[in-house]
Amino acid sequence: MTNIPNEEAEIRKIKSSLTDIDVDIKLLRLRRKAGFNPNQPRVPSGNPDGGQWSDDGFSGGGQSGSDTPRGIAKNPATVAPQGRDVATARVATRVGPRHSPDRPQVRYTVTLPGQRRFGFQTDGKIQTVFNGSNRPISRTIWTPNGPMPLPTVQRVSAIGTRDTANLQTSLKTAQETFEAARQLYNYLSATASEGLRACLAFTAKEFRPGGEIVPHLNYVGTLTRAETATVCTKLDLVQRLSNEAFAEAKRAGPYPNAAVFGTAVHARLRQKILTHGGPTLKAEFSLLKKVEEEPLDFSAIRVDVIENRGEGPICVYDLKTGKRGLSGPRTVEFSIRLLKHGRPIIVIEVRPNE
Repeated sequence: MTNIPNEEAEIRKIKSSLTDIDVDIKLLRLRRKAGFNPNQPRVPSGNPDGGQWSDDGFSGGGQSGSDTPRGIAKNPATVAPQGRDVATARVATRVGPRHSPDRPQVRYTVTLPGQRRFGFQTDGKIQTVFNGSNRPISRTIWTPNGPMPLPTVQRVSAIGTRDTANLQTSLKTAQETFEAARQLYNYLSATASEGLRACLAFTAKEFRPGGEIVPHLNYVGTLTRAETATVCTKLDLVQRLSNEAFAEAKRAGPYPNAAVFGTAVHARLRQKILTHGGPTLKAEFSLLKKVEEEPLDFSAIRVDVIENRGEGPICVYDLKTGKRGLSGPRTVEFSIRLLKHGRPIIVIEVRPNE
């Protein structure tokens, strides 16, 4: 007699394996599309990703007030990412008269190559994104459950548009808006003051079945640690375990280079997550992160810590031991891995001893 429950369990196991294989294939294709070449000359280790930033007083039409918000450095670093020849982006800031870390009133204008501009204006819990014509294209409110969309006249999302020309235009706008948000996230990560966390929230959406996966922006900005922890509840634990992994790896040195030290930290963090993380916290290997940081070292280990409580946003704790920022291919890697959940993804940079 056939054991139906056992057969169904075996079918689920096979389907899960096929899904994992499909994800790996997409990630390998992403690696090829991104143009990773182990023989390509690389910018020396220690340079950050994220493009060129300046604080030149240009606001693109924002609220009045001082040019630099409290907690934002006036002269952030400006270097191209390792091993990549990319055009640079520019970030300008303006703040309102009532701006404070607990209630931000600030507008960032990000200028992409080709003079494509996007404004990110945050007033309290509400963020409005503007295009180059100063028209709102999305509005979001940050809640204890994460970012929630608010109605606007025009939407960034390309999903649901039927007309092909409009679909392509909407898709391009969504991609450029997200690229501007990624640049802003790197800027905020590099310059946020103590007690604030830069967050990038987005939802992975498939352009058409089997087609391109597009990260759709939900929110980008700085939040207090308390605001972040209500959504990403394991932040303090991940930070503590990261600090421990960093300290233990440092004591076990010396190391021949920074990349080997990074592997020591990531390997220790992975083991700590397995031991102390519980059912909602996992450490997942990152192929692209390893390739970006150390393409010639096949023994290198890089992990992302994922918090998935089964509902609400999925939090990605991006451990950094160097100065590199979040690259575009890395956001696509998150999208490919987490697309099946259909929930917002929140990326938080974690640096040891912060």
